[in-house]
Amino acid sequence: MSGIMEILLIVAIVLGIFMLPRLMARKPEGDLQPRDRGFRFTGRIRFAIVASLLWPVIVVFFLEPWEGHWPLFFYVAAGPVALLWGIYWVFSGFRKERE
Repeated sequence: MSGIMEILLIVAIVLGIFMLPRLMARKPEGDLQPRDRGFRFTGRIRFAIVASLLWPVIVVFFLEPWEGHWPLFFYVAAGPVALLWGIYWVFSGFRKERE
């Protein structure tokens, strides 16, 4: 029975280490200002991310790069994705510069 007691004691110590700081932390009082959440994913960005992931998957079924068409696959699958994200990156830089 002493083995079980030792295990329970270790579990209690570990729980105390992790739970006590949370229980003892002071909550700030007063008005809380909403934090700036930074970049938010809009519907267009989410669509662009999904399209960027699906485009190479769709192209792989048509070109079958494992048959030796690797350069063509990279030009057709990765090329447009990299080009469009690069254009978006440049235009978002110009837009931030204006703000």
